[in-house]
Formats: sequence, structure tokens, C-alpha cells
Amino acid sequence: MRKFFLTCLICLIAGVVYASDIRVSVSEVRDTRTTGHFSGMEIKLKVMGDIISDAKGLKLKITKAIDDTDRDLLKDDRGKEDFTKPDEYNIGQAEVEVKLKNPSRKAITIKELIGEMSMFIPKNDPDATATINNFMTQTGKPLSDTALKEAQVEVTILTKSQYDEIKEMKKKEAKEKEGDLAKEFGEAMVQAFSSLFGSMMEVGENSVILNIKDPESKIVAIEFIDESGKKINNISSMKMGDVRVFEFEKPMTQKARMAIFMVTPKSLIKTPLKLADIALP
Repeated sequence: MRKFFLTCLICLIAGVVYASDIRVSVSEVRDTRTTGHFSGMEIKLKVMGDIISDAKGLKLKITKAIDDTDRDLLKDDRGKEDFTKPDEYNIGQAEVEVKLKNPSRKAITIKELIGEMSMFIPKNDPDATATINNFMTQTGKPLSDTALKEAQVEVTILTKSQYDEIKEMKKKEAKEKEGDLAKEFGEAMVQAFSSLFGSMMEVGENSVILNIKDPESKIVAIEFIDESGKKINNISSMKMGDVRVFEFEKPMTQKARMAIFMVTPKSLIKTPLKLADIALP
């Protein structure tokens, strides 16, 4: 069967919703139509408000999405949304992406998009932040911290040799899954996946490697601060199961500290979202 593939893109400002000082508008609609695994529609929402300058993350849970033919656009895997970081260069702004099913070919608009926006404001609750001083001197065993313990989160700073052991185990697991991937996506996709996986597994001399057990996905962000109190920006990061790797331009100093931001009831501010009549491309 010949596959039909069409990508449509439209930029627009539609249906603004105000809740407290939060403003939400549609900045982009991308409708990709294909019979393959990558069909779907993506909507980018621009979120603005003074409160966002204090946020470490935003998450949108969509509970209803229908087009003007009343087709249900909610994906089956909804509820697995991650927090999105606010815009570092435009204070008080963030962009949140919504992934939906394809609308009907007869549809002209998304009639309703309803959900709830959660903003993570760690300064509202001291228990939302675990600060680990001199963390690079504490490798090889779970960090001892009250906030981590209360959140039932375990963080271990790995040495290079410990990481290499986990890397070999992950490679073995990936090798065992190649047969299933080949059946579903084809040999070309498997080769591309294996190549990407292998390159992502390497760590540099300036890496900070964390093994994190976070069964309830409470961690929203992790930051590194030098002894003068200035944030140390990483140049890249990657995540493989429980392992997170942060790469830096320079080696991490022994006196640096790590801040781990975790969701607590007091740290979340929620506001309803309702947009209507969003034009489709």
C-alpha cells in the first residue's frame, strides 16, 4: 500500500485564555498525516506571565480535544507528559507542546482544547529543593539528604568505572531487542538506532554522571552551582533509564553544589486551560 504523507504548518495567534496573570496562545499547529507510526498533530502553546519567572517547569494535561466534526483527538498514551523548562532568554515565557491524533480531513478547526496547566514553583516549599554541597566528593553511594528521603528519591553520583558497567549492561539489553525492532521498523531503522545509541553512551572527561531512582517522577530539574553561587550551565545532557549524564566545558570543582528540584503539593500551582476554534492548516 502506498503511504500518503503530508506535513502542514501554520503560525497563528488564536483563542487566548486568561487565568490569573497567565496568558496562553497558540503559536504553531503542525499536522502530519501518514499511515505510519509517526502520524499525529502537534500544537505549540505560548505561555506568558510574571509567575513563570519563578517556575522551574510547566506541564499541561489535556483532558479533552475534539475537532469540529467531534472527532476525539486525545492520544492513548496521554498522562505521561514531562515538565517543560521555561524560556531562559525570555523571562516570564514558556512554550508547551501538545501532541494529538490527526483530525478529520473534513475538519477546519479544533473545536475545543481543554486541560490543566501545572507550574512548578520550588520557592513555595523548602522541601521541593535538595541542596547537596561538595557533591563530587560523595561518589559511589546514595546521597544522604532529608528532602530526597522525604520524596523517596535516591541519587547516586557514579564514577566513570561504575558508569561503564551500566553502559555494558544497557548495550546488552539493546542488542537483545534488535530482533523485535527489525520486525516493526525494518533493518535500516535498527542500524540507525544502534548507531545513535552507541554514540550517546559515551561520556567525556567533564561529565557528571547520576544514577537516579525516582519511581514517582518527582524530579523536575537539576542544577549545578559554583562556590560563588553562580549557576554552572551544562553544554549537553542525556538520559538512559535511571542514568543521567551532564556534560560541561570544564571539570566540576570539588566545592560545587547540586540543587535537585522535586514536585511537592505546595510547589505546584495549577490553572485550567480552555481554547476554542483553533484554525487547522
